[in-house]
Amino acid sequence: MTIVERFSTNDGIRLRWLDSAPDAPDGLPIVFSPGFSDYADEYVEMLHFMAPRRVVVVEVRGRGGSDAHEDADYSASRHAADLRAVLEDAGFDRFHLMTFSRGTTWGLEMAFSLRDRVASISIGDYWAKEHGLTEALGRGMMATKFRGKPMTKRIQEHVVLSVFRESRERLFWSHLADMPCPVLLAHGTEDGRLVDEEGIAEYRAARPDIEVVTIHGAAHDLFRHDRHAYPRAVLAFIANACPGL
Repeated sequence: MTIVERFSTNDGIRLRWLDSAPDAPDGLPIVFSPGFSDYADEYVEMLHFMAPRRVVVVEVRGRGGSDAHEDADYSASRHAADLRAVLEDAGFDRFHLMTFSRGTTWGLEMAFSLRDRVASISIGDYWAKEHGLTEALGRGMMATKFRGKPMTKRIQEHVVLSVFRESRERLFWSHLADMPCPVLLAHGTEDGRLVDEEGIAEYRAARPDIEVVTIHGAAHDLFRHDRHAYPRAVLAFIANACPGL
């Protein structure tokens, strides 16, 4: 299987995405919305692992090989629109949504606008919300590393500051409760995870039917300890909750 690099355009911004493009795809495709500073190439191995299911990984504006214009709108709604632009260019009528970390915010926002086209939602260690952040926090983030790589090498500072500045505190619990599809929550066990027992309880209050899977040995980065654990859980969840899809 050859991974295909593709490009879409939204608001005049060119968006890069990777497509597993299997010769004989099995079931509905998966749209993956990765973490805040992730780039698609970090998930090439996942695309191969999840075959023959077709999976696309989207680099929203300012990430990876997508445009990072300084005057662009970096609000969560524009990130969600980026995902939808890729979705439409890929020709997906129905799809499974898979998210990780901050990518959950724009992934869910897109899903809520396409509620009858979403076959399932899998959330990787994040809350059903948009978390309001400050530019000061953004500057602090630029001094950190993720997966061993300095943030300054992963994402441009003006993108981080714009995302943080334009963020708003918004809760998505009622919207998630209203979604007609099954929902999976994956969380880690180690210090640094975002969704703790209190967060799991919030999810269960909003979606009593939610499936919760524990990625043992993982902190926030669900791919670090066992890079296939979360993808494996998503595939098992889809097979059980959406037979034939």
